[in-house]
Amino acid sequence: MDQVFDISRLLALRSLTTPLAELFARQARDHLANLAPLVNPRALFGDLILGEKNAVRGSNLAFQELNALYQPVAKSAALELQSELRPPLEIFGMTPELFPATYSYTPAGFNKPITVITPLKWVLIYKDLGPHRLRELVANHARSDGGELRSCVLNYLAMHMLANRRPGVAPILESLRFSVSSASSDEFGGLAITYLSAPIRTMRPPDELVVQSAQISGTNTFEEVVDPSSISSLTDPLRDEVLATVNQYGAGLVSSA
Repeated sequence: MDQVFDISRLLALRSLTTPLAELFARQARDHLANLAPLVNPRALFGDLILGEKNAVRGSNLAFQELNALYQPVAKSAALELQSELRPPLEIFGMTPELFPATYSYTPAGFNKPITVITPLKWVLIYKDLGPHRLRELVANHARSDGGELRSCVLNYLAMHMLANRRPGVAPILESLRFSVSSASSDEFGGLAITYLSAPIRTMRPPDELVVQSAQISGTNTFEEVVDPSSISSLTDPLRDEVLATVNQYGAGLVSSA
């Protein structure tokens, strides 16, 4: 990066990051509202869900996949859930929602980890089941029967299965410039977390600025800022595909400018 990355540049990028994050989050929520039926667990498990009456073709195979995902998570030291899983399933999620994605990072020379927020990447999960709620359930697990935590875990696994089906919601979102991905969480015993990302990236500045920003704010959190290079490198996949076809079948007929 040619330009010096100092506190003034950090503040300038943060001022740009906030409206961009709001723009993309608004677009993503609009898309998800229209695509909600594609991430409704009832479409996958049918009458295997508690209270559901409609059978769905392939639900038994879906249950087997769910159980295979659930077993190692349930047996993990992080969760220690009842490992036996059988219908009816306590999966109640219907409305998809976005929650800020975070990760833990310890800057050089700092004696404790900082929670870093990625404002253009979100956890995709059902309403009222965001990571904060999942942490609460894990913390209270020893004082409960584990039923609510198990239900929350099953909802995360259902979202993972639905978001990665092809054909399904992922190719549609990708055509709308939003990418879908999944990653296992060490914090939650390897539980698959589904993410939705905007078409531009954010970045974490040098460690000294991360520490300085956290100290100024008086919190143990830091928010990444937009990476300007990812804006300038934005492409239009449809335009590129059309031009490739033009070059193959009608070279010289259309200007690529």
